[in-house]
Amino acid sequence: MYVFLIFIHLLICAALIGVVLMQSGKGGGLAGGAFGGSAQTVFGGRGATDFLSRATMVLGGLFFAMSLVLALMSSHAATSQTRSLIGEQARKAAATSQSQQQQGGAPAGGAQAPSAPAPAAPVAPSGAR
Repeated sequence: MYVFLIFIHLLICAALIGVVLMQSGKGGGLAGGAFGGSAQTVFGGRGATDFLSRATMVLGGLFFAMSLVLALMSSHAATSQTRSLIGEQARKAAATSQSQQQQGGAPAGGAQAPSAPAPAAPVAPSGAR
């Protein structure tokens, strides 16, 4: 569905570009120069301007709507597939602690008992006076 909408969006883009280029601006545009004024004879004297203006508005509206739909579809797909590294690490840690609890191993916090007791008093450096 998403690929089909992208294809339709590209067709709307190409049509919008074509309609905008065919409009005659203050300098005549492509409608008067490249086609020899044939666009205005096909649609009538004022008909080309009305048709091309209306086509530009409709295609612009379709472009806007399709852009919103595609943006919403892509953001929805991105949020359902995003991976959080912190979330993955939390799941791994939870799975590890559960397997250790089931085996009767280390405590749930993952802390292990120290192998040797800590010294009672700090040791002074040998070169100090």
